[in-house]
Amino acid sequence: MPARRRAPSVALSRLKVLATADEPAFAAYAIELLESGDRLSREATLAALIERPLPSVRDALRALYFELDADGMKRDQGATMRTGIVRILREIGDVRDRDIAVRATGTVEMAFGGDISWVLRVHGLRLLVELAPDVFPYYAVERLDDVGGIGGEPANTAFQLLAGTNNHLPIYQWLITGDRDPSLVTAGFELLAGGPREIVQRYARQAMEIAIRRGNEALATVVAESIINLELADSYSALAKLISSKLSEELYNYLAVLLAGTNRPELLAILEHELHRGRRPRIIAEALRIRTTPEHAAILERWESGDEP
Repeated sequence: MPARRRAPSVALSRLKVLATADEPAFAAYAIELLESGDRLSREATLAALIERPLPSVRDALRALYFELDADGMKRDQGATMRTGIVRILREIGDVRDRDIAVRATGTVEMAFGGDISWVLRVHGLRLLVELAPDVFPYYAVERLDDVGGIGGEPANTAFQLLAGTNNHLPIYQWLITGDRDPSLVTAGFELLAGGPREIVQRYARQAMEIAIRRGNEALATVVAESIINLELADSYSALAKLISSKLSEELYNYLAVLLAGTNRPELLAILEHELHRGRRPRIIAEALRIRTTPEHAAILERWESGDEP
C-alpha cells in the first residue's frame, strides 16, 4: 500500500495517544494536520477531535470549514468533513460559531439526483438551536418541508427542536397551510400536542372538516388516531361527524374497531348511535364483539332488544 494511504492511520494513532497523554501536543498536531491539505489526514483528525474536542483548535476548524465550503462539491463531497466540524463546534459551544451553524442549515448539494448534504443540515440545526436560540425558529421553519434525507430528515429534526424549545406556532402554521403528506401531519400533530390545548383541539377539528370535505381518508385517519391517542375530548364530536360521513367500508370498519378498543364512554356513545341509526350496524356490532367488555355487552343488548339510547 502506498505511503500516502498509510499516513492517516498513523496520524490517527498518534492523535489518540496524544489525546490521552499530552493535550497541548494533541492540539498542535491536530492543527498541523488540519492545515496540511491532505484529505485523509484531515478526516482522521476530525474523527479524533469528535472524541476529544478542544477549544484551542477552534480557529483551525473554522478556517477549514470555510475552505471546504467554498467548493463543497469538489473539496468535501457528501459534506462529511463539514459535518464533523459542526459536531465538534457543538461540543465547544462558542456562540461566535453561529455563522457556521446558519451556513450549515442552508447547505443543499445534489449529486446523481440525490441530496448528499442533508446530514450537514441536521447538525447545523442542532448547533444553531444551542448557540442562537433567538433566531433558530426562523431558520428551522425553512426546513419543515426538507425531507431529502432518510427518515424525513432534516424536517424531522426541525420539528423536534421547535417543539423541544416550545416554539409551537411555526408547527401550527405549517399544519394549517397547504396540502401535507399524512405521515408528516402525524408527526407534526403529535409535536403540536405540547402547545396550548385550545389550539391543539382547534387544529383537530379544522383538519377533520377539511378531510371530510375533500374525501381525504388518509388525512382523516391520521386526525382520528391523533384525537384518540391524545385524548382530545373536546374534539370527539369530529369523530362522530367522520364516522357518519360517506366513508369506504375499510375506513369505517377501522374506525369502529378503534373506537371500541378505547372503551371510553364518550366514544362508545358514538358507536351506539351508529349501531341504531347508522348505515352499517353489522360492522359496529362486529367491532364491539372483538373484545367484549361489560360496556360493549350492554350496548349490544340494548341494540338486540330494540332499546335505543
